[in-house]
Amino acid sequence: MWARWARGAALALAWCSVAAAPAGPVPPPAACESLLLRRPPPLPSNVREYEAAVVQVARALSELVDQGVADEARASALARAAARTPLHPPPAAVALGAPQLSLGVLFIPEADRLIVFQQNNSATLQQFWRTLASAWNASLVIWSNAWYSCEGEIGWWGGTAAARGSGAARAAAAIFRRLPTLPCEDSMYEWFGGTPLCDAMTTDCEAYPSANQDRKLEYHCKCRSDHWHESGGGWISGRKLEEIGRLKCTPCGVGSNATACLPETYRAALLAANLAGMLLCIIIGLIILKKRKCKAVAMGMWTVLEVVLIGAMFMYGSAASQYISAARWRCVLGAWLRELGFVACYGSVVLRLWVLLAEFRTRKAHRWTPRDAEVLRIVAAMLIGAACYLAAFTATSACEDDIGGGCARAAWHHVTAGAEVLLLLAGLRIAHAARNANVPFQERGWLAAALWIEGACGIAWRVAALTGAAPERSPLASAARAHLSSGAALACVLAPRLWHGYRARSLAQEVSRRGPAEGFGVEGEEEPTSEEVRAELKRLYVQLEILRNKTLRRDNPHISKRRGGRKPPHRRFSLQALQARRGGKNKGAVEASEAGDASRTPEDSVCSAEGPSHYTDADTQA
Repeated sequence: MWARWARGAALALAWCSVAAAPAGPVPPPAACESLLLRRPPPLPSNVREYEAAVVQVARALSELVDQGVADEARASALARAAARTPLHPPPAAVALGAPQLSLGVLFIPEADRLIVFQQNNSATLQQFWRTLASAWNASLVIWSNAWYSCEGEIGWWGGTAAARGSGAARAAAAIFRRLPTLPCEDSMYEWFGGTPLCDAMTTDCEAYPSANQDRKLEYHCKCRSDHWHESGGGWISGRKLEEIGRLKCTPCGVGSNATACLPETYRAALLAANLAGMLLCIIIGLIILKKRKCKAVAMGMWTVLEVVLIGAMFMYGSAASQYISAARWRCVLGAWLRELGFVACYGSVVLRLWVLLAEFRTRKAHRWTPRDAEVLRIVAAMLIGAACYLAAFTATSACEDDIGGGCARAAWHHVTAGAEVLLLLAGLRIAHAARNANVPFQERGWLAAALWIEGACGIAWRVAALTGAAPERSPLASAARAHLSSGAALACVLAPRLWHGYRARSLAQEVSRRGPAEGFGVEGEEEPTSEEVRAELKRLYVQLEILRNKTLRRDNPHISKRRGGRKPPHRRFSLQALQARRGGKNKGAVEASEAGDASRTPEDSVCSAEGPSHYTDADTQA
């Protein structure tokens, strides 16, 4: 018992000494020396899957330790099972350890080699054990710096480690991967044979293992994405640079090579297209604000139309944000603009379909119709929910600067896509329920078409992501998706109203061109002005009012035949009642008023059998 604890203590001290070793290069043995870099390597695109896998393996070993059944055989079987984890790139090595049990194994699947810590702790394998020990006192997943091994498993290595459990049941696990190339840094220069002949400001430099015996490492360089060189845009090896000289690229701009800078031209064209879409949304929004009292706009809830345009503008902005240089800001801003724009645009479309369904299903005389304010409150609630979700997305460090230039958490994107599809399915369900509604401008069909197009686009986007295409990091894919989503919404929401306005204008022009039997003027005369049309309509309205009054008075027994249809003598006007209340004051004025009333009727209205006693000039011209 005591011997077992002594061995465990010695192994723990060995681990601690390995973890506490300086971060500099490992002391070279007689045969070979390893090179430990100062910076961690670029993380894989599926970094979260790597972290989840290493945590799961560490937890499984901790459970074995807690149950008292952990030994070398079970640890080896667990390491072999972890090496078969479906990751890309696949695990190149797996290490497990529990120092309190004097347990430490390293499995390399490529060579089918199992290494036990007590039997092999050479300098070549020291960095593997150091990576495993680095997570012992940490609660998070640890990513180690890259190192170069020139003996046994030659090449660049990097790993991630995690420890789980507590007390005597604590255990650690590490998963390692092979790296074909790494960015150049000054610790490699001695192995290059000198400083690379690449300009650090305008070129990218990568190091890779050398196939020659005179050098351990080779390097190659190429121009950055926004630069060009007359030798081309591909990789140029260090040996070729020794012949042609130092590589320094020129920024793309005025006087640059059109062929070499063609990708930058495409990027500029895509950015211009996205900005043009945003400008179009602003212009249409101002037009709708000005024409909000028109029939075609007012019937479609102009405030909801404005929200749709704001959402479309945000989706265009998400595609434009792909040109931000900082990867983290590019990821966060793109996600916020995309999801808020989607909720504002297609959430308003779904709510508009709900309003149409509510109007269709209401059969009572006092029917209930959702108002603009109610719809806007629901859209605001949806936007608040989306903002809370995006805040969680941002707070959990979903985007990293060194994860392939974009967002790496695929689970976030899958959940977001699922929520979008659910919203679209709800809208399609409402559109199907209102299929028999008699809706002006065929609005229901157009809105349903917009939902179908966006659903097909979103499903295609997710299928491309599942196949490994990573469309979130492609400016071209982002621009295509933004134009499909926003363009479909704008076309299907505004097209019926634009068509109605075009037909109304065409009908007005046709009426103005008709002949004397169907319109104004004589054939061959000039088209009447707006003042003439207004005067003619006024004359017609007066004639219609006179005819209506005569029709009401014709053969009506309740109206006196005398002119003015005077009322019985017991009726008093307001001046007579006022005189009675005042006790005869101002009697003379009242009598004068009554004398004047005798010469005219109390009212020249429909009570006269002969019609009004006076007409205007426009009336007499009838």
